[in-house]
Amino acid sequence: MKLNCITYKYLSLTALVLAAVLLVQHPARAQQMPQQVNISSSPNPVGSGARATGMGGAFIAVADDATAASWNPAGLTQLRTPEFSFAVSYFKLRETFSAAFHPETKGTQEVSDWDINYMSLAYPFTLFRRNMIVSLNYQRLYEFDRDMEFDFMGSSGNPFTGTSTSFSQAVDYRQKGALRTISPAFAIQITPNLSFGITCNFWTTKLFGLNGWETNSTVKGTIRSSNLFPTSFTTRDHDRYSDFNGFNMHIGLLWNINRYIAIGGVVKTPFTATAHHKRLVQTTIRQSLGITTRNHLKIRESVDIDMPLSYGLGVALRLSDRLTVSCDVYRTEWSHYILEDGRGNRMSPISGKPSHQSRVKATHQVRLGAEYLFIFPRAVIPLRCGIFYDPEPSEKNPEDYWGFSLGTGIAIDKIIFDIAYQFRYGDNVEGDVTDIPHARADVTQHTLLMSVIYHF
Repeated sequence: MKLNCITYKYLSLTALVLAAVLLVQHPARAQQMPQQVNISSSPNPVGSGARATGMGGAFIAVADDATAASWNPAGLTQLRTPEFSFAVSYFKLRETFSAAFHPETKGTQEVSDWDINYMSLAYPFTLFRRNMIVSLNYQRLYEFDRDMEFDFMGSSGNPFTGTSTSFSQAVDYRQKGALRTISPAFAIQITPNLSFGITCNFWTTKLFGLNGWETNSTVKGTIRSSNLFPTSFTTRDHDRYSDFNGFNMHIGLLWNINRYIAIGGVVKTPFTATAHHKRLVQTTIRQSLGITTRNHLKIRESVDIDMPLSYGLGVALRLSDRLTVSCDVYRTEWSHYILEDGRGNRMSPISGKPSHQSRVKATHQVRLGAEYLFIFPRAVIPLRCGIFYDPEPSEKNPEDYWGFSLGTGIAIDKIIFDIAYQFRYGDNVEGDVTDIPHARADVTQHTLLMSVIYHF
């Protein structure tokens, strides 16, 4: 889900200029503009927590703390005492845009934010001679914050009439929001070596206020024609998606083959979410001789969003009591990611095209991680690292994103403190918000996570 947050964007800036003019005489046409969803964090389903992040997100077959509910709930059976965990995160996104035929758009945009990433309360117990555990978890899964400003120009001509038209515009784009869940989980140790777990994710607004995203954009521009006086326009667009509600599950298995090798598998089920969509577009067009025309468009509707199936397999090698190496592979079926608006139009939130015309392929993540423990009489200090390939869905072929992570912490008696840094980047990837022809972007994402675990 770069659901790269969920907000609708314009087909292109050229289309936006035309829409601003057409809106005056044909307001209904603006409702037919393609809808896309822009998430600022990775759109791929991943888990939470500083320890897993420090290992590059290769955690399916490790999953031995409370954040297992978000990675592989079967791993929860490895907890032996009740625990409370709390994690905060800092996220910074930097995008440098360029377009071969529009050098005026070149520039760098940045946005950053602090927030609660994860909270959980886990309680293990024994019943029918089986180790079991229940936990209650809060997860902040997708970031939508984005701030952008850029200029854009274009022109066209008619060789038969000898007329030409050009336009220039300044765009100010602000987006904010997040998607969160409340997630109870349960796990049972079926045999000494095999565990099963399930996490129920309630995507709900009732506990968080706004569970969704909103965009405020302003476009100011001028249209010039060789046989007409210049026309200036201003379009202000407030687009809000709220009350994002849905339900899905994480179903996991963990098989400890022996003391050295563990294999884990997880399925993150598809689901259909609903959201309230409210949009207000206000357009002012100033023509020659002081003629000013104002119009506005209001949309209120309920939209359905089909979220895709995701599944993964992980292997962990416990080479000693101190050293663990792990590897995960994920697949997400992005062709099944579809948005249906209030008029029954079904579109791909990735390409903005009708779903039957869109060709969005599945993505495959690959994650490698390691953890080494320095064991002292009164404390344990871990060192963690990881690398990963985390592509984003796009029309035709996925866009390549890579990254690495580092982590450490300290465990003293009943308290564990972990910290992790993750760097994720994409070089010369598609500029998904600007929609300028042939636009590309160099994208860097910095994430810092800090967590505290207290064992009762």
